[in-house]
Amino acid sequence: MPWKVVPVSDLRLAFVHHVRSLHTPVAQACRQFGISRKTGHKWLGRAQEGSTQPLLDRSRRPHHSPGRTAEALEQAVLEVRDQFGWGPRKIRAYLNRHGLVLPSVRTLAAILHRHGRSGPKPPAAAPLQSFERAEPNQLWQCDFKGPLEVAKQRVHPFTILDDHSRYLLALRPCLDLTMATAWSILWELFGSVGLPECLLCDNAFGSRYHAPGLSWFEAQLLRLGIRTTHGRPAHPQTQGKIERLHGTLERELWPRVRCDLLEHFQADLEQWRSTVYNLLRPHEALDDLPPVTRWRPSPRPRPATLPPLDYPPGSVLRKVSDGGSICWQHCYLQVGKGLAGDYIRLEEHDGWLVLFYAQHPFRRLPTSALKRRALV
Repeated sequence: MPWKVVPVSDLRLAFVHHVRSLHTPVAQACRQFGISRKTGHKWLGRAQEGSTQPLLDRSRRPHHSPGRTAEALEQAVLEVRDQFGWGPRKIRAYLNRHGLVLPSVRTLAAILHRHGRSGPKPPAAAPLQSFERAEPNQLWQCDFKGPLEVAKQRVHPFTILDDHSRYLLALRPCLDLTMATAWSILWELFGSVGLPECLLCDNAFGSRYHAPGLSWFEAQLLRLGIRTTHGRPAHPQTQGKIERLHGTLERELWPRVRCDLLEHFQADLEQWRSTVYNLLRPHEALDDLPPVTRWRPSPRPRPATLPPLDYPPGSVLRKVSDGGSICWQHCYLQVGKGLAGDYIRLEEHDGWLVLFYAQHPFRRLPTSALKRRALV
């Protein structure tokens, strides 16, 4: 049998009824209802006030709050929230840099909650192992963001982020997901800020169907002396920084961006990237400073054209077939369709066969695994 739960207001009304209508002595009624006589007289006095709801709980908020945040300061917090969509920690860091002395982050969170500006509480997540390169341009991360409908067409923004400084190098709308589109954006960016040492991207930029060898995209980067690395399939944590950036785009930029024309969309993306994200927005991993405080261009300038393949005299070379393979001692080796028509260098020593493309080794095979007429 379920317990019967009686509202406290009904119990208080019953107590007043026992004293006034049934003429029960106050002391006896207090013992019967399990309250003190002081509480009993308080509820009898409340019942005489004539209010329509005299026996409900009243607010315990004090009549005067001399320590409350000033109204002008609260308004400044709300204006930053409405303009950028940031949380209390970023708002505090931003306003402190503009000369305002603010209370704690917890107080700012209460201000946002009191005015209906706080978002849903994120679910608890297990701590992740993070990494960060020691200097700018040691590693860039790049990826395509999920599509948006702009001017009745699907647009995929291409994002490029510096791992050390979190500086957003590029945020360009693209109408396809091809390697050629990504390469054209990177080539222009290399000319503006120089070359990174390594580029981290997902497996879509690697060799097709995860076959051994190089893709066309990887080969172009190697000729510039840029190494490539890829995250594991179905493991977005490897590119955690750029995935976090994509979440920031969804929360802070997508609700405000114009999608009527592609030109308006591109202008809003560039304005947010260059002005808000890189110059103003505090980043928790950077001690609440914006990315521009830790970013600097690369000392490695981009050449005017892609360097030609240049191998040392006397090197053992093989030309890559249209199918992406070479023949070595009656054995066919896969090197990637992205190298079709190019030459690669081979070196054999200590029981290993090493394949080079533009001075960079990209595949290493034990000679014992090479079988006649086999495709390896």
